[in-house]
Amino acid sequence: MHAWEAIQHSVDYIEENIQTEMTIDELAKVSYLSVFYFQKLFSRLVGKTVKEYIKARRVANAKSELKTSNKRIADIAMDFGFNSHEVFTKNFKEIYGITPETYRKNEVVLTDFLKPELSIDYTLVDEGVPLLVNDLVLEIYQQKIEVPEYYTGVSKQIDASEMNKVGVNTLVELWDQFQQERATIENLLPEGLVLDYFTMDALPGKVQYFVGGQSTKEGFKHFTQCIIEPGNYYVCSYEAEDFDYLVSDGLYKANTYFFETWLPKHGIGMEDMAPFLIQKYLNVTDDPKIEIWIRPVNQLVTTHE
Repeated sequence: MHAWEAIQHSVDYIEENIQTEMTIDELAKVSYLSVFYFQKLFSRLVGKTVKEYIKARRVANAKSELKTSNKRIADIAMDFGFNSHEVFTKNFKEIYGITPETYRKNEVVLTDFLKPELSIDYTLVDEGVPLLVNDLVLEIYQQKIEVPEYYTGVSKQIDASEMNKVGVNTLVELWDQFQQERATIENLLPEGLVLDYFTMDALPGKVQYFVGGQSTKEGFKHFTQCIIEPGNYYVCSYEAEDFDYLVSDGLYKANTYFFETWLPKHGIGMEDMAPFLIQKYLNVTDDPKIEIWIRPVNQLVTTHE
């Protein structure tokens, strides 16, 4: 058994028993490891200590209860192993930066520390070979854009740290703004592609974030236009049966695999400037699918039939 497989057993076990008490000894046995090596490997592969991870996942699971149930916050806290309302509130605010009461009363989107799927870091598929990860089907291939593609929408500058930060998801605010304003954009293709992209800004630590819909070349006054130039791209396409899963867990897993595993191991670099990441949202209702596009700086690898 590989080390990542042993730790994945414990990660799966924690999720299945998230509302019950678990000990380090119990989790080490599930992983078929000594307590010493279990804790050492867990921290290395997951990025948190066992106790920190369990706390983060309990808070994340309790968070959904705040919106989907009418239970008292104190009762939700007890359900997920927190001794009191106060302890739960302290841990919730430590992770998300706001209190459970504030989250329950307001329309705010929070980004979680997600349950990892460690197998995705240790699997290297060929182009055009689908990879199945839990409820996600992921595939990587090359694509050529022959003519410019035009997208019209909204844009804002954000701190680069906001992109993967656990806590209040500020990127969702731009999505909401686009959805509210897109009705005023004439000639926007109602069934066309919707994309978002990130570009590195001239200011250190800043990123320009854009959300828009496929449109005509002319663009529209008071809105930002993004042009995807012709060229060769690498595409990481992934799909799932559930759109919410696709844009949360799925997006995190696909990005992790594409940028941290697949591209580096194939020796493929990408542009630092616009656009270095394009996410195309296709068929978001019946057959949810997202494509992540990057433009490589080096020659594309020739694929063989």
